[in-house]
Amino acid sequence: MSNTPSPRRRPPALKTLDHTVAAAPLLQGRVLLHENALNIPRSRHALDDDLSGVVMTGAKADERAFQLRTTAGYNGTLLIDSAPYTTYTATADQPFMVPPDELFASVDDSLAFQKARGASAALTPTGYISPANSRALKAVMREANRIERADTLVSLPIDVTWLNRENIGQLIAVCAKIRHPKAIMLFRQFDPLEQTKDIPANLRRLFAEVEHMSLLRTDLAALDVMAHGALCAGIGVQSSLRHAIPPGEKPQRGKRGGGPTYPNVLMPQLMCFKGAESLASLYANADPATCDCEECDGRGLDRFFLPDGETRQEADNHTVLTWSDWVSEMAGHPAGIQRKTWWRDKCAAAVDRYALENQRIGQGASPRSAFQAPPPLKAWATLPITP
Repeated sequence: MSNTPSPRRRPPALKTLDHTVAAAPLLQGRVLLHENALNIPRSRHALDDDLSGVVMTGAKADERAFQLRTTAGYNGTLLIDSAPYTTYTATADQPFMVPPDELFASVDDSLAFQKARGASAALTPTGYISPANSRALKAVMREANRIERADTLVSLPIDVTWLNRENIGQLIAVCAKIRHPKAIMLFRQFDPLEQTKDIPANLRRLFAEVEHMSLLRTDLAALDVMAHGALCAGIGVQSSLRHAIPPGEKPQRGKRGGGPTYPNVLMPQLMCFKGAESLASLYANADPATCDCEECDGRGLDRFFLPDGETRQEADNHTVLTWSDWVSEMAGHPAGIQRKTWWRDKCAAAVDRYALENQRIGQGASPRSAFQAPPPLKAWATLPITP
């Protein structure tokens, strides 16, 4: 008898962890990659099995996560974020969104469904928590504390104004009362951390004062919170997955008009994301900055000024490889003062390189004609190191 499987035979049932397996140990120390559920999923060799994982993000997240497990053969850490907060705003009466077409659907059903589709832990389907909506925030706390599952990560999609000096105290108090691990997502047009000067420091304060906090759907802020004691974090593979905007708002563009869109590229030496069109302009009359990652192999970073899918995939691979190396480097430093000092020194060195790079390419210091260090990077380079 042949042991060759029949092409009609169904694949084996997906093995999932039951709800008694705690989320925190599975996620501890990981920087996850937010993948876009619009795309056919694929494994990424740049992700370290011990230090990373995937957050499948978007309306088709459950379907794509199942495909990633069963078709692409991914066995690593996986979260499913169907992003209900992009269309639903949390209220005091209903902080979580459940499927409207299922009469008796519950939050537990949503969590169990994520696990059945391959998730390592389950994210609550929390709606967007609008500015100063204390009743909705407290409702999330009450409902979350009713969940009798160990595999739960409580999603907190908050407007960034919750990190202002007027609101940070209440946010910390409520988060501290949620008995499950928490995952913050920050909402605002463009980079939320640039809204006010006290946001980066207050974000650190939140993570210092509340245990088992995570920061998802962000950029290099993921590494800042990881250096300062976060449970885990998540970086978006594309700019649309590194920031989120409140339901009903249209994304504002940094440039005029429509036309093709180009990748955003992570600059290794400057530690910032820069649009490919801007890089092509800045390096039009000078040798471009290069990268030695596996994808780039010493080539210039100005080469991504093309709108095709292959170029975008190359740019995404470069970005993931770059920050994955930083995650591995961070893991080599003991948690606490040593890790915080390493991160501060790395950010400070990057800030210092801006003047050197502008001088090298013959650009002045004007914001319109040169590289400018992002405010969050400058904050990370200068904020005091606390025990």
